[in-house]
Amino acid sequence: MLIDAHCHLANLAETMPLPGLLEEASNKGIKRFLSSALRRSELDFYQNLNDPRILFSAGIHPNFPVCNLALDDLEALCASRQIWALGEIGLDRYNKDLDSQRRILEDQLHLAERYGLPVVLHIVGHQQLAWEVLRQYPLRYLVHGYAGSVEGFRLLARLDSWFTVSSRILRADKAALFNAMLEHGRYLFETDITQYYVHPGEKNPLLRLLEVFERSVKLSGRDGAELAETQLRSYRELTGELS
Repeated sequence: MLIDAHCHLANLAETMPLPGLLEEASNKGIKRFLSSALRRSELDFYQNLNDPRILFSAGIHPNFPVCNLALDDLEALCASRQIWALGEIGLDRYNKDLDSQRRILEDQLHLAERYGLPVVLHIVGHQQLAWEVLRQYPLRYLVHGYAGSVEGFRLLARLDSWFTVSSRILRADKAALFNAMLEHGRYLFETDITQYYVHPGEKNPLLRLLEVFERSVKLSGRDGAELAETQLRSYRELTGELS
């Protein structure tokens, strides 16, 4: 059983027929999806989906201009227990308004703390600052798509944190980071798929998770059953599902 621990299914469904994609993915062993909403228009999709394979989070992204969610939207989702986590939220060096990013991040961390929810993190640069902010909030963190320095990883790993393995780190120049994540022992796998990342002629981008997993097995030299069991345990610890 494989789990796509970070994707954007509502976004993808705007351009591709999601039910068929999900069915094919399920038949090939991808049984669960942690999907992120970043726009108000995506909330109706998840609220009407009624698919037990999919849990969704929502958050104010630090560097996605069309993200139009507000704190009031998130508070309503938290209060009604519709989301499994807040996110993706965080800090991004490509957004130069760092003060605003930090304020919005802390506002959302307060919400997560109040409602006892995990947080899905987007951390691109600013690892030291992120650590200094996040350590004040004793929450469960899923650090998605991290591809920064090993030193930054080790800082974030001091939190109650899990990490996603993505194609971004399945490269020779990221081997040390990849191995550090596996040694940490709290990891899942992700595609981060959106409509914007679909290749021309690609029939089912959800199946990319199979490639991420297979490449991880090959590069690590570890048994595939070990990697699959670790990601399942991580999923259970984060979500409380499948326990």
